[in-house]
Parts: sequence; C-alpha cells; structure tokens
Amino acid sequence: MKKILKLASYSIFTSLFISIPIFNFNNNEKTSFSFKQETKKQYPYHKYSDDKTEIKELGYYEHPTTKKVTIRPIPYHVTKVPEQLPTDIESLYRAFAFRYEHHEPVTGFEKWDTKNITDMSYAFYDNQIVNVDLSKWNTSKVTNMDSMFRNAIKFNNGGDPLSWTTNSVTSMESMFDGAKSFKQNLMSWNVDKVTNNKNFSRGSGIFKDQSKNPKWKNPEIDEPIVKKPEPKQPKVIIHPSPSRPKVTIPLTKIITPVAKSNQSPKTTPKPNSSLVIPKSTMTQSNQSSKKLSTPAIIGIVVGTQAVLTSLGFGIPYIIKKIKK
Repeated sequence: MKKILKLASYSIFTSLFISIPIFNFNNNEKTSFSFKQETKKQYPYHKYSDDKTEIKELGYYEHPTTKKVTIRPIPYHVTKVPEQLPTDIESLYRAFAFRYEHHEPVTGFEKWDTKNITDMSYAFYDNQIVNVDLSKWNTSKVTNMDSMFRNAIKFNNGGDPLSWTTNSVTSMESMFDGAKSFKQNLMSWNVDKVTNNKNFSRGSGIFKDQSKNPKWKNPEIDEPIVKKPEPKQPKVIIHPSPSRPKVTIPLTKIITPVAKSNQSPKTTPKPNSSLVIPKSTMTQSNQSSKKLSTPAIIGIVVGTQAVLTSLGFGIPYIIKKIKK
C-alpha cells in the first residue's frame, strides 16, 4: 500500500514539475531548475434540459485556427437558448448555421450582449428559417462578417431596419450572398475599413441597388452566380421479360382401342333344354363389324325348330334339326 501511495504522489509531482539537475564541476555545486508543466484549459459543453430542446448553459471552445473563444454550434434539435451570452465568448462562428425548413426556429438570442464579439462570420450560414430582429446586437468590435447571412433565404431582420455599428469591420465577403428576402437599407453603415466586399449582396434583395447598398470606397465585385445542379434521380430501365414462343398444339382425336378378349361369353342354357349352344369364336370387334356390314340374324329356338328371320332381307327360314 505504501508503494502505491509513493507512486501516486510521485506521478502527481512529476506532472506539475520537471526537475533537471545541473552540476557545476568548477565550484562543486549542484543547481537544479524546475519547469512547471502547462495544462490545457478545459472548456465547457452545452448543458441541456431533459428533453434536449433547450440549452440551459452555453458551451464554448478555442477555435484551432483563429485561437478565439468560440461558441459551440447550436444543434438543430434546440429551440431555446439562454438570453445571457457568456462574456468569455469572442466568436459566433457557425453558431446557428445549417438549419432548414423541417427544423424548429430558435429563440432567446435576439437581445444577446455581443459587446465582446469580434467575429460573426458564418453565424447564420445556410440558415433557411431565421428572420428575427437583430438590431440590439452590439457590433462595435466586430472585424469579420464574412458569409454571416449567406443563403439565409428568409432573413429580412424581421422587417425592421438593421442599424449596426460597423466601424471596425474589415471583411464582408458574401455577407448577404443568396439572402434573397433581405431588402433593408444599409446606406448608413460605415464601411471605411472594409477591404473585402466581394459578393456582398449577390443574389440578395438589394443586389445592384445603389439606393440600399453601403457607400463603398471600392466597388463591390460580384462573381457570376453558379446554379447548383439539381440532383438527378437515377434512371430506371425496365427490361421486358422475353415473350414465350407461341406453341400451337394440333387437336388430336384419341381413340381408346377395344381390348380383345380370348374368352367367349358364357351362355346359360335354359333348364330342360337339350339344345347345346356352341361357343362363339367371334370376337367383340368382329361382332360389331358384323352389325355394321351384314344383316342381323335373330334365332328363335322353339322346341326342335329354329326360326331364323333375316332383318336385312326379311325372308323367313325354317330349319329342322334332327336329333341324333
């Protein structure tokens, strides 16, 4: 247990200080220098309500490029933010970007105290639902407003004039690019320090309207508008199933052959009759053919006489049979 405590205390100590001993051989003196290890500052994250639709406390971070303390982007599922902006925040970069028609609007930021903000670039970039009055925002220290309302197609400052102090702004590239609903008069803006105004009002409601654009020292340079290609649905090619060849089966009359019988039909003689009827050797097929081709003969036996009547000729015969 003592070893574990020693190791823990040693690791804590070495994480705070790194000691490098240096020997001075001339004076036999030992000198050591200690360097304090710098720890990275931890920045807070958003704190949400239970249903994640409201931010109770705003989070922020240090932007890796600008090194400015930047607000963390507001997620699309949030509909309410605190009315107080943390004073540590210096940048609103992409704070409310990428919100579309199927998202709910956000409230609570309309009266933020933005006196410490120096960067508002891309704050409402591609936000297609925002249209609130931001006249209360303090923009006296802002230097960068690039693409702030780019493609914010519904933004018109709630229909009210947008009176901002822009004395410190140096770049307004694409600030209202594509904001087709924006029609406020910006002639009162001080843009003396602006050196980059490319595509400032391109595609907006004040595009090429000299009566509403700021009084530029250098004229606005606008690039041609390139329409986004419409997404094409993949073409579905339906190949028809190959047709089956038509087979014509001729109608055939099937005649079941009559089985030949070798056994002659049994005849039952009448009692008290001495007449012996010989077995017929004629087959059924022969009999049927006889019926069709020769006159039928009916024999009637009466005692010792047989009267045969020919149906074909109708001539009676009397046949006498002498008993032997």
